[in-house]
Amino acid sequence: LDLLDVKLKVLENARKIGLDSVILVPTVAKEVNDDQIGDIIKFAVKNRDIVRCVNFQPISFAGRVAAADRKRMRITIPEVLELVEKQTDGQIKKADFYTCPVVVPLARAMGSMKGKVYPEFSNHPACGMATFVFVEDDEIVPITRYVDVEKFMRAMEGVWEANQEGRKTKAKLKLVGSLRHVRFGILRDLLGDIFKEGSYEALGKLMRRTVMIGIMAFMDLYNFDLERVQMCNIHYALPDGTLRPFCSYNSVHRPAFEEKFGVPKKRKGGA
Repeated sequence: LDLLDVKLKVLENARKIGLDSVILVPTVAKEVNDDQIGDIIKFAVKNRDIVRCVNFQPISFAGRVAAADRKRMRITIPEVLELVEKQTDGQIKKADFYTCPVVVPLARAMGSMKGKVYPEFSNHPACGMATFVFVEDDEIVPITRYVDVEKFMRAMEGVWEANQEGRKTKAKLKLVGSLRHVRFGILRDLLGDIFKEGSYEALGKLMRRTVMIGIMAFMDLYNFDLERVQMCNIHYALPDGTLRPFCSYNSVHRPAFEEKFGVPKKRKGGA
Protein backbone atom coordinates (compact mmCIF):
# COMPACT_ATOMS: atom_id res chain seq x y z
CA LEU A 1 0.00 0.00 0.00
CA ASP A 2 1.67 3.21 -1.19
CA LEU A 3 0.61 6.10 1.04
CA LEU A 4 3.29 8.58 -0.05
CA ASP A 5 0.83 11.01 -1.65
CA VAL A 6 -1.31 10.98 1.50
CA LYS A 7 1.71 11.60 3.72
CA LEU A 8 2.90 14.47 1.53
CA LYS A 9 -0.58 15.99 1.80
CA VAL A 10 -0.41 15.69 5.59
CA LEU A 11 2.88 17.60 5.60
CA GLU A 12 1.43 20.32 3.38
CA ASN A 13 -1.57 20.64 5.69
CA ALA A 14 0.79 20.88 8.68
CA ARG A 15 2.66 23.66 6.91
CA LYS A 16 -0.57 25.53 6.16
CA ILE A 17 -1.74 25.53 9.78
CA GLY A 18 1.69 26.37 11.20
CA LEU A 19 2.45 22.99 12.75
CA ASP A 20 6.25 22.94 12.79
CA SER A 21 7.09 19.98 15.02
CA VAL A 22 6.64 17.00 12.70
CA ILE A 23 8.62 13.85 13.44
CA LEU A 24 9.14 11.28 10.70
CA VAL A 25 9.34 7.70 12.02
CA PRO A 26 10.23 5.31 9.18
CA THR A 27 10.67 1.61 9.88
CA VAL A 28 13.79 0.28 8.15
CA ALA A 29 14.12 -3.27 6.81
CA LYS A 30 16.81 -4.82 4.65
CA GLU A 31 15.86 -5.34 1.02
CA VAL A 32 12.72 -3.25 1.57
CA ASN A 33 13.74 0.38 2.07
CA ASP A 34 17.32 0.37 3.39
CA ASP A 35 18.38 2.02 0.13
CA GLN A 36 16.21 5.07 0.93
CA ILE A 37 17.75 6.17 4.25
CA GLY A 38 19.79 8.98 2.72
CA ASP A 39 16.86 10.21 0.65
CA ILE A 40 14.64 10.30 3.74
CA ILE A 41 17.22 12.42 5.57
CA LYS A 42 17.50 14.77 2.59
CA PHE A 43 13.70 15.00 2.44
CA ALA A 44 13.57 15.95 6.12
CA VAL A 45 16.27 18.58 5.67
CA LYS A 46 14.46 20.01 2.65
CA ASN A 47 11.30 20.32 4.78
CA ARG A 48 13.07 21.52 7.93
CA ASP A 49 10.62 24.40 8.29
CA ILE A 50 8.19 21.83 9.73
CA VAL A 51 10.20 18.61 10.26
CA ARG A 52 12.11 18.50 13.54
CA CYS A 53 13.31 14.92 13.53
CA VAL A 54 13.73 11.70 11.59
CA ASN A 55 13.75 8.72 13.94
CA PHE A 56 14.60 5.54 12.07
CA GLN A 57 13.32 2.32 13.63
CA PRO A 58 15.08 -0.90 12.58
CA ILE A 59 12.33 -3.44 12.06
CA SER A 60 11.11 -5.26 15.18
CA PHE A 61 9.51 -8.66 14.62
CA ALA A 62 6.71 -8.47 17.18
CA GLY A 63 4.46 -10.93 15.35
CA ARG A 64 4.82 -14.20 13.49
CA VAL A 65 7.60 -14.26 10.93
CA ALA A 66 9.38 -16.96 8.97
CA ALA A 67 13.00 -17.49 10.00
CA ALA A 68 14.23 -16.80 6.48
CA ASP A 69 12.36 -13.48 6.32
CA ARG A 70 13.64 -12.46 9.74
CA LYS A 71 17.24 -13.10 8.76
CA ARG A 72 16.78 -11.35 5.44
CA MET A 73 15.08 -8.21 6.78
CA ARG A 74 16.85 -7.74 10.13
CA ILE A 75 18.97 -4.58 10.29
CA THR A 76 20.99 -3.26 13.23
CA ILE A 77 21.90 0.23 14.41
CA PRO A 78 25.53 -0.08 13.20
CA GLU A 79 24.27 -1.13 9.77
CA VAL A 80 21.93 1.86 9.62
CA LEU A 81 24.84 4.15 10.56
CA GLU A 82 26.91 2.69 7.72
CA LEU A 83 24.10 3.43 5.29
CA VAL A 84 23.60 6.97 6.61
CA GLU A 85 27.25 7.78 5.94
CA LYS A 86 27.25 6.11 2.53
CA GLN A 87 23.94 7.55 1.31
CA THR A 88 24.69 11.11 2.46
CA ASP A 89 28.08 10.99 0.71
CA GLY A 90 29.85 11.37 4.02
CA GLN A 91 28.07 14.59 5.03
CA ILE A 92 26.87 12.69 8.10
CA LYS A 93 29.39 10.20 9.46
CA LYS A 94 29.03 7.31 11.86
CA ALA A 95 31.19 9.20 14.37
CA ASP A 96 28.64 12.04 14.44
CA PHE A 97 26.18 9.84 16.35
CA TYR A 98 26.08 9.35 20.11
CA THR A 99 24.05 7.05 22.32
CA CYS A 100 21.10 8.60 24.15
CA PRO A 101 22.62 8.60 27.68
CA VAL A 102 25.36 11.00 26.54
CA VAL A 103 22.99 13.89 27.38
CA VAL A 104 22.49 12.82 31.02
CA PRO A 105 25.20 15.22 32.31
CA LEU A 106 23.43 18.13 30.62
CA ALA A 107 20.09 17.27 32.24
CA ARG A 108 21.72 16.90 35.66
CA ALA A 109 23.70 20.12 35.31
CA MET A 110 20.66 22.17 34.31
CA GLY A 111 18.54 20.55 36.99
CA SER A 112 21.11 21.39 39.66
CA MET A 113 21.33 25.01 38.43
CA LYS A 114 17.56 25.55 38.32
CA GLY A 115 16.53 23.46 41.31
CA LYS A 116 14.46 21.23 39.05
CA VAL A 117 14.45 17.64 37.87
CA TYR A 118 14.68 17.22 34.11
CA PRO A 119 14.18 13.94 32.21
CA GLU A 120 17.38 11.94 31.95
CA PHE A 121 17.62 9.75 28.86
CA SER A 122 19.35 7.04 30.84
CA ASN A 123 18.22 4.07 28.80
CA HIS A 124 20.68 1.38 27.73
CA PRO A 125 23.29 2.65 25.23
CA ALA A 126 22.35 -0.12 22.78
CA CYS A 127 18.78 1.15 22.48
CA GLY A 128 19.40 4.16 20.28
CA MET A 129 21.72 6.79 18.83
CA ALA A 130 21.24 10.30 17.51
CA THR A 131 22.81 13.43 16.15
CA PHE A 132 21.63 16.91 15.18
CA VAL A 133 22.32 18.59 11.87
CA PHE A 134 22.35 22.18 10.65
CA VAL A 135 22.11 23.30 7.04
CA GLU A 136 24.75 25.79 5.90
CA ASP A 137 24.97 26.84 2.23
CA ASP A 138 22.82 23.84 1.26
CA GLU A 139 25.24 21.47 3.01
CA ILE A 140 24.23 19.17 5.86
CA VAL A 141 26.50 19.96 8.82
CA PRO A 142 26.30 17.72 11.93
CA ILE A 143 26.46 19.44 15.32
CA THR A 144 29.70 17.59 16.04
CA ARG A 145 31.47 19.93 13.61
CA TYR A 146 30.69 22.77 16.00
CA VAL A 147 30.83 21.13 19.43
CA ASP A 148 33.44 18.98 21.13
CA VAL A 149 30.78 16.73 22.62
CA GLU A 150 33.02 14.82 25.03
CA LYS A 151 34.58 17.96 26.52
CA PHE A 152 31.23 19.75 26.68
CA MET A 153 29.59 16.88 28.56
CA ARG A 154 32.56 16.57 30.93
CA ALA A 155 32.09 20.27 31.67
CA MET A 156 28.42 19.57 32.43
CA GLU A 157 29.50 16.86 34.88
CA GLY A 158 31.69 19.48 36.56
CA VAL A 159 28.71 21.85 36.88
CA TRP A 160 26.63 19.16 38.54
CA GLU A 161 29.44 18.09 40.88
CA ALA A 162 30.07 21.70 41.97
CA ASN A 163 26.40 22.15 42.78
CA GLN A 164 26.35 18.87 44.71
CA GLU A 165 29.19 20.27 46.82
CA GLY A 166 27.23 23.49 47.40
CA ARG A 167 29.71 25.59 45.40
CA LYS A 168 27.20 27.61 43.40
CA THR A 169 29.62 30.26 42.12
CA LYS A 170 32.01 27.61 40.85
CA ALA A 171 29.10 25.84 39.14
CA LYS A 172 28.08 29.05 37.35
CA LEU A 173 31.64 29.65 36.18
CA LYS A 174 31.90 26.10 34.88
CA LEU A 175 28.58 26.48 33.08
CA VAL A 176 29.71 29.63 31.28
CA GLY A 177 33.13 28.10 30.66
CA SER A 178 31.58 25.11 28.90
CA LEU A 179 30.72 27.36 25.94
CA ARG A 180 34.39 27.43 24.96
CA HIS A 181 33.80 23.95 23.55
CA VAL A 182 31.20 25.38 21.11
CA ARG A 183 32.63 26.91 17.95
CA PHE A 184 29.47 28.15 16.20
CA GLY A 185 28.23 31.60 17.24
CA ILE A 186 24.51 30.97 16.72
CA LEU A 187 24.69 27.63 18.53
CA ARG A 188 26.62 29.25 21.39
CA ASP A 189 23.90 31.90 21.70
CA LEU A 190 21.14 29.28 21.68
CA LEU A 191 22.88 27.24 24.37
CA GLY A 192 23.41 30.41 26.37
CA ASP A 193 19.65 31.03 26.31
CA ILE A 194 19.05 27.47 27.52
CA PHE A 195 21.52 28.00 30.36
CA LYS A 196 19.84 31.27 31.39
CA GLU A 197 16.22 30.24 31.05
CA GLY A 198 16.27 26.46 31.48
CA SER A 199 12.91 26.41 29.72
CA TYR A 200 11.17 24.29 27.12
CA GLU A 201 10.83 27.40 24.97
CA ALA A 202 14.59 28.04 24.98
CA LEU A 203 15.24 24.42 24.04
CA GLY A 204 12.62 24.78 21.30
CA LYS A 205 14.62 27.60 19.70
CA LEU A 206 17.58 25.25 19.34
CA MET A 207 15.43 22.43 18.02
CA ARG A 208 13.94 24.71 15.36
CA ARG A 209 17.40 25.49 14.02
CA THR A 210 18.31 21.82 13.64
CA VAL A 211 17.00 18.49 12.43
CA MET A 212 17.54 15.53 14.71
CA ILE A 213 18.53 12.24 13.09
CA GLY A 214 17.85 9.33 15.43
CA ILE A 215 17.81 5.54 15.42
CA MET A 216 15.73 3.66 17.99
CA ALA A 217 15.91 -0.14 17.88
CA PHE A 218 13.00 -1.80 19.67
CA MET A 219 13.53 -5.41 20.71
CA ASP A 220 11.54 -8.51 19.86
CA LEU A 221 11.59 -12.11 21.09
CA TYR A 222 14.50 -12.94 18.80
CA ASN A 223 16.93 -10.38 20.24
CA PHE A 224 15.44 -9.70 23.69
CA ASP A 225 17.99 -8.40 26.21
CA LEU A 226 17.08 -8.28 29.91
CA GLU A 227 19.79 -5.75 30.68
CA ARG A 228 18.31 -3.37 28.12
CA VAL A 229 14.71 -3.78 29.25
CA GLN A 230 15.69 -3.15 32.89
CA MET A 231 16.94 0.31 31.84
CA CYS A 232 13.92 1.16 29.68
CA ASN A 233 12.51 4.70 29.84
CA ILE A 234 9.63 4.24 27.38
CA HIS A 235 6.70 2.56 29.10
CA TYR A 236 3.06 1.70 28.60
CA ALA A 237 0.75 2.94 31.37
CA LEU A 238 -1.85 0.19 31.72
CA PRO A 239 -5.45 0.14 33.02
CA ASP A 240 -4.47 -1.71 36.21
CA GLY A 241 -2.15 1.14 37.22
CA THR A 242 1.08 -0.66 36.35
CA LEU A 243 3.83 0.24 33.88
CA ARG A 244 5.42 -2.12 31.37
CA PRO A 245 8.57 -1.42 29.33
CA PHE A 246 7.75 -0.83 25.67
CA CYS A 247 9.65 -3.83 24.32
CA SER A 248 8.52 -6.35 26.93
CA TYR A 249 4.89 -5.25 26.56
CA ASN A 250 4.85 -5.74 22.80
CA SER A 251 6.89 -8.96 22.92
CA VAL A 252 5.46 -10.64 26.02
CA HIS A 253 2.65 -8.91 27.94
CA ARG A 254 0.33 -7.48 25.28
CA PRO A 255 -1.91 -10.54 24.59
CA ALA A 256 -2.71 -11.04 28.29
CA PHE A 257 -3.53 -7.36 28.86
CA GLU A 258 -5.65 -7.11 25.72
CA GLU A 259 -7.61 -10.19 26.77
CA LYS A 260 -8.13 -8.82 30.29
CA PHE A 261 -8.97 -5.21 29.45
CA GLY A 262 -10.14 -5.35 25.84
CA VAL A 263 -13.64 -4.04 25.10
CA PRO A 264 -15.49 -5.73 22.22
CA LYS A 265 -16.52 -3.38 19.45
CA LYS A 266 -20.27 -2.95 19.24
CA ARG A 267 -21.77 -3.93 15.92
CA LYS A 268 -24.36 -1.88 14.12
CA GLY A 269 -27.83 -2.63 15.39
CA GLY A 270 -26.53 -3.44 18.85
CA ALA A 271 -25.74 -7.07 18.04
